[in-house]
Parts: sequence; structure tokens; C-alpha cells
Amino acid sequence: MSLPSPDSDSEADFDAATSGNAAFDAAAFTPSDLEACLALFDSNVPDYFQLGERSEFRTFLDDLPGPYVVLRDGDGEVVACGGWAVSENGVADLCWGMVRGDLHGRGWGRRLTLARLRGIEATPGVRVVELRTSQHTDGFYRSFGFRTVETRPDGFG
Repeated sequence: MSLPSPDSDSEADFDAATSGNAAFDAAAFTPSDLEACLALFDSNVPDYFQLGERSEFRTFLDDLPGPYVVLRDGDGEVVACGGWAVSENGVADLCWGMVRGDLHGRGWGRRLTLARLRGIEATPGVRVVELRTSQHTDGFYRSFGFRTVETRPDGFG
């Protein structure tokens, strides 16, 4: 999926998505967040990830290709995480975004996605945003203006 260019309303969307009743904090991933992020992954198996992908996610966290953020709720618990990487040709790729399984549908994914898109907007030279996702989250990302470029049967999840 790709998003051709940042939406001019992204600031308003971010403010609206982050001004709800749920207090949260977005921060850069640190090694102390590793276990919490792995727990988020585990909470999404088998619906969104396959157990065999866990080691790939762990390797990714050990050698991040770009910024990676965690969202904490009002109690300081990590409830979502995700990042992005930017290639030399200006393509930003959203990577390994997830929300704790029992919190789906409560706005955490929207907050996470908007935080990542805001970070990408602040990155010089980005001309397009892409992501690889499954059929389970295709509609979610369409709500941000992403469009399907290619479909691979049995690609993810």
C-alpha cells in the first residue's frame, strides 16, 4: 500500500486522535521496551502475526533501520509500537506496527499511525510512504488514504 503525499489535514487529524479521554505518551523505543514489544507481538498471534515471525521481529528490534516508537497508556504500560525506515530514494516504509490485542478498536492504532506519519513528515526528502500489511488491516490503512498497489495471496497473517 502507498500514500502518495502527506495529507494537509494530518495536523488536525493527529490533534483529534490524540485529544480523546485516553492519556498516552509516545516515546522512542529503548532496549528496556524490548520485552513489552515482544508481549504486544504475542498478543496478536495468530490473528495478525504468525508465531514464526517473532524471531524476525526480535531481530528487527535488535537492529532498527529507522525510528521506532512506543505508546504508553496513562499507567505507563506499552500498548502500541511501530516504526518507519526511509530509503535513499525517499520512500518511507511503515514497519512492524502493532497494538496490544485486547485494545484493538480503541484508537491506539490510529494514534500510532498518526505519530509515525507525523515523524515521517518531519523527515527531509521523503516523497512517498509505503507499507506491507495483511488483509486484516488493509481497511484500517485505507482510512488514512493509503491505496493497494499489489496483493500477494498468503503474504502475511
